[in-house]
This record gives sequence, C-alpha cells and structure tokens, in this order.
Amino acid sequence: MVLFDNSTTDEHELSEDILAINTVFICRLQGRRAAKSHAEMLAEAMDGIGEIDL
Repeated sequence: MVLFDNSTTDEHELSEDILAINTVFICRLQGRRAAKSHAEMLAEAMDGIGEIDL
C-alpha cells in the first residue's frame, strides 16, 4: 500500500502552475480595485478639507 507518492505528473505540475498564475492575477486585480477605491475616498475627503469658512 502506498500512502504518499512524492512523484508528480506533468498534469499535476501544470495544474499547480495554472493555479499560481491565476492567484497572481486575482491578487493584482483586487489590489487595483482597492487602490482605486482608496484614491476615490481620499479625493472625497480632500474636497471637504479645502473649504474653510472665515
């Protein structure tokens, strides 16, 4: 009986590579979304700061 087989097939290695590539692109996309959202919130906050009544 074999409990652990450390040898990997080409298909397994390819699936791991595809998963890694997919993860990188998803993280980049989420980072861009977050950065855009933060920039919009900062711009809105800065608009309110610029108005001072004397």
